[in-house]
Amino acid sequence: MTLSEIGVPLTGGRTQLGVTRIGDSVHRPPTPNSEFVRSVLRHLQVAGFDGAPRYLGGDEAGREIFSYLPGTVPDELGHHDDTVLQQVARLIRRYHDATSSLFATPAAQKAGIDVACHNDLSPCNAVFRDGQPVALIDFDAAAPGSRAFDLGYAAWLWLDVGSAAYPAAEQWRRLRLFLDAYGSYPEVGDVVEAMMLRQSILIAGAVRIGNTAMRDWAADCRNWVQHNFAPRMASASSV
Repeated sequence: MTLSEIGVPLTGGRTQLGVTRIGDSVHRPPTPNSEFVRSVLRHLQVAGFDGAPRYLGGDEAGREIFSYLPGTVPDELGHHDDTVLQQVARLIRRYHDATSSLFATPAAQKAGIDVACHNDLSPCNAVFRDGQPVALIDFDAAAPGSRAFDLGYAAWLWLDVGSAAYPAAEQWRRLRLFLDAYGSYPEVGDVVEAMMLRQSILIAGAVRIGNTAMRDWAADCRNWVQHNFAPRMASASSV
């Protein structure tokens, strides 16, 4: 049996255990959310969105099979320049637009649902080629939701909001650049509020599992947003 038949474990980004590449496909254990993920990926394929893996069925071991997307995946958060921020914002917009037809009902709109949120739009779940993000991976947490909810988390991690490396004015500029590239909506205030909500959710999750490092990091980031973005939100809303 050759190495390509056995498979090569994938360890880039924040991949779950048991994920293996075999040739041009990725084999991974199913999750409780697999049925919804499959439906989203099938819909993206029909819609012609090329920035996500294709669901290819299952193998003899009961694992799900997805197409392998060549490129590099960051292991951690880090700095991304304006061009990368604009590129990923446009990629997320294309993804959201491609899923919006799944929820084009009065009931979904009344509930504030307009897209299939990826729910983990971190740089660690993006495939880069030639230094630019071209695809999204790891849809395990996908669920119906709002654009702002997904963008709040994405902006937090892609801009590394809360890092001492960036002055507040520069991060505000980068946030507006990111949202301008996404285009037209949601409002910046809605995204910042969603960012703080996602930070609160992560804090609660970290407390639940006893991860004090994650709790402290998320809490520090939330405090940073409260002290540095909230005043700018108020100024923006009064213009």
